[in-house]
Amino acid sequence: MKLEALPWLILFLPLLAAGIITLFTLRNKAVSATLSIGAICVGFVLTLAVIKFGGWEARELSLNWLSIGSLNVDFGLKLDALSLMMLLIVTGVGSAIHIYSYGYMQHDPGFSRFFACLSLFTFSMLGIVLSNNFLQMFIFWELVGVSSYLLIGFWFEKASAADAAKKAFITNRLGDFGFMLGILMVSGLVG
Repeated sequence: MKLEALPWLILFLPLLAAGIITLFTLRNKAVSATLSIGAICVGFVLTLAVIKFGGWEARELSLNWLSIGSLNVDFGLKLDALSLMMLLIVTGVGSAIHIYSYGYMQHDPGFSRFFACLSLFTFSMLGIVLSNNFLQMFIFWELVGVSSYLLIGFWFEKASAADAAKKAFITNRLGDFGFMLGILMVSGLVG
């Protein structure tokens, strides 16, 4: 496998895990946990491989996502020292959180749903870390907001959890406004 494919795998393995858990394994705790924990742990190992064999030098990877006439929209990943360090932190700490969650959530009836949400959150965080443009980063920022809402309100039967999820959602909307304002200011100043 080419080294250029590894960052794409690191990013999309948690999304794949979230999708498979949601569609097929909600009733099977063992498979759900294995998919979710496996995706992030493999991502951590692949991150180590990217750093070992690719070094810390800056590079970008991109794929054409959409072409309409002369408009081309690329989906890209930026790999520089900062993003690689953050990738290492997110996959490393994420692996520890996933493993801890296995024991913590073991007897919860929503076990598989939790791991689907956690995998979606991990995918979203990795997307922010690896984004090579503001639009893509904003999309992943929104996904972090959605997955945070799902995780904070996980025990939605409890009024306190439902209220906390609503507060987080509103707080994220305020953050979205600030983020958009910052993007517009940078675009206006830099071009």
